[in-house]
Amino acid sequence: MAPRNGHLQGPAVETPVLWHLEISHFNEKARWALDYKGIAHVRRAVTPALQELTARRLRAGRTVPVLEMNGRAMIGDSTKIIEEIERRWPEPPLYPADPEERSRALDLEDYFDEQCGHDLRRVLFNDNMAEPEKFLAMLYGADHPRIGLLKKLSPVFFQVLKWRFRIRPETVEESREKVRAAFDMIETEAGPSGYLVGESFTVADLTAASILAPIVMPPEFPYIKLHPDERSAQSRRFRDSLKDRPGFKWAEDMYARHRGTSAEGSGGVAPPRFVSALISNPSAASAA
Repeated sequence: MAPRNGHLQGPAVETPVLWHLEISHFNEKARWALDYKGIAHVRRAVTPALQELTARRLRAGRTVPVLEMNGRAMIGDSTKIIEEIERRWPEPPLYPADPEERSRALDLEDYFDEQCGHDLRRVLFNDNMAEPEKFLAMLYGADHPRIGLLKKLSPVFFQVLKWRFRIRPETVEESREKVRAAFDMIETEAGPSGYLVGESFTVADLTAASILAPIVMPPEFPYIKLHPDERSAQSRRFRDSLKDRPGFKWAEDMYARHRGTSAEGSGGVAPPRFVSALISNPSAASAA
């Protein structure tokens, strides 16, 4: 086993390939786990709104991230990807050794995924769609080569997103409360060490910080296409309402202390054809 940055790389295998959505907090979980363990890998960025097509083509379900090992797409779920990474590359650990602490860490991983992740995305999408150019810049980058075409298609695109993610006034308000509850959870659970479980960084901390990253937007987040201060007025107001909370500062601290250097090798964007695919398959707006 060859070490990289002091971390064991496991049996000789082809370099893992991570198919990912750059803006996604679920995808950030998988990226961070690979980077934290110093696992050399290649990233393939997929086009936002068309990740389902990529996942299906890889025969890995409907969502990204997808981890490809030895030329075979193995896993299409961030929690399962971390589980497999932990099994193959156990050092440094993300799962606590103590059974009770491990169970609690996995429960918190599930909480932030299921009770915050989808809701945070709904709020972020709703607030920024109020200013279409800001939304597209946040998702694709203002310098995207097809940004002009994306602007023309935005009315159709936004209708698809509102349908796919159930973006309605009542659901958005419910989701805001769930996001606030996630900050409550951090503020309740963080111990004297600053960590959510035990005395060291675990999958619970990684997940909570990753899931909150699209709103907190710590500078260490690897794919900031639009600075949060440049987002829509509605998005800035909601973020500003959270900025002074200890949980917000906790997420910033976890990124500053543990996000570290990327272990990514070379990779590239694999963009499907946006127009024809979106119109022919509206359900392709799935996210991880």
